[in-house]
Amino acid sequence: MSEELRRSMDGLARRMDDVRAAVLFQAMGPERIHSFAAFDTLVRMHLPFAATDYVQRYILLSGSFYESRQLAEVRPLIPPGAVVVDAGGNIGNHAVFFAMVCRAAEVISFEPLKTIFPILERNVALNGLTNVRCINAALGAGTGGAALSYFQAANLAASGFDLGAGTDYPMTSIDALGLQRLDFLKIDVEGNHLPVLEGARETLARLRPPVWIELRPRLGEFATGDAAMRAQGYRLEKSMSPADHLYLPA
Repeated sequence: MSEELRRSMDGLARRMDDVRAAVLFQAMGPERIHSFAAFDTLVRMHLPFAATDYVQRYILLSGSFYESRQLAEVRPLIPPGAVVVDAGGNIGNHAVFFAMVCRAAEVISFEPLKTIFPILERNVALNGLTNVRCINAALGAGTGGAALSYFQAANLAASGFDLGAGTDYPMTSIDALGLQRLDFLKIDVEGNHLPVLEGARETLARLRPPVWIELRPRLGEFATGDAAMRAQGYRLEKSMSPADHLYLPA
């Protein structure tokens, strides 16, 4: 296949996806609620920005959870009755999976964005989940405040924060939770992995949960993140994608 033909076919596929997304978006109705079956579980998701946001559009088009392959890989590590911290909750995709599919006893989901946090709460409520606690705050090395450093309407989950640089957004730490149990920790914080890990140092040393952490090699995050995890007594178990890495206690 020639390069020109390949580009033409890719362009056609994108246009077909655009048409399909537009049809599905309208089919959700004014409430923008999409229902799908995944992992033998009926899930309802409020997707108000599915026309523009990458993650919401993916859920709408795929009819499944975002990052479903990675979720399937970590599922055996999250037993029924587990306590899970979701650092970077976005619209609740992962929190809903942990609570409904894995049947965690408690999921604590942190999402700092003011436009996204109500969607997280709505998706928790839509699925009747009383085992998810939503916290509208950024995570860092300690308590304080943060400022929005960049906002991406086309991929809301990729928005970033300057920790400790302002008071517009509250900031706390995982250690501040004072958890007595933690069975799994997921960290997806757009480059703020080092302060988040520093703010979880005592919890990780005491409770030793498996950690799923986003470290993007193209942005130089893997080397620093891997060193920080190893310094806290963890080893890389496997990379589930170029950016998603699973660490277990060494």
